[in-house]
Amino acid sequence: MSESLGDVKIPLDLGTRLRVLDRLSQIPQTLNEYGTLLQERIKKNLEEPSSRAHFQEIFKGKKIFGHVNYKTRHKVQLSGKRQVYVACALDALVEGFFQPIKIDSACFHCSEPVQVKMSKGIVNSIEPSSCVIWLGASKVGEGQLETYLCPYINFFSSAEHVAEWRAKNPNELGMTLTLNQCLELARKGYWEAVRPSLTET
Repeated sequence: MSESLGDVKIPLDLGTRLRVLDRLSQIPQTLNEYGTLLQERIKKNLEEPSSRAHFQEIFKGKKIFGHVNYKTRHKVQLSGKRQVYVACALDALVEGFFQPIKIDSACFHCSEPVQVKMSKGIVNSIEPSSCVIWLGASKVGEGQLETYLCPYINFFSSAEHVAEWRAKNPNELGMTLTLNQCLELARKGYWEAVRPSLTET
C-alpha cells in the first residue's frame, strides 16, 4: 500500500469545514496535508494526561478507536469475537492499525454489504473490491464530531454508486477516496501520531 496522498486536492469548502470540525491549525489543501494536520492535532492532544491515557487504552486494545454506544452503519468485530459500533468508516479503518479486525458496513447508496478484514494496517480482504469511501462533512454547525462529521464519512460499494447518490444529493459536501487513500490517511493522521508516542521508552 503506497498510494500517495500528496497530489489529491481537497475542495476548498470541504477543507474549510474539516479545519473547523477537526480543530486544525489551517485549511488542508491536499489529503497529505490533511493527514499532517491531523497528526499534529493528535500529538498535541497526547500532551494532555487524560487524552494520553485514552489513547494508551486504545493502543493496548482495552478501548476501540471511535467506539460509540449506539448503532451505526459500521460494526467492528475483534479477534475475540467481540463486536462494537464505531462512528464512521475512517474510525473503523484506523482501528485496523491497532489490532486484527473485521469491519461490517454497507453501501450508503444501496445498502449492499461491505466487509473489510484488516491486520496491522493491511487489508487482507475487501468485498466488494470496488469499495470506496466518501469523506464528507456537514455544511453547518460546530461541535461533536459524532454529530457534524462522522455520519458523513461512509463506505460505498463503488465510485459509480457515489455518482448515482450525488446526482440525487447534489448539495452534499465531500469527496471520494479510494480504500488505499483512506488507509494512508488513517496511517498518517492517527497511527503515526499515536504509535511513536506510546511506544517510546
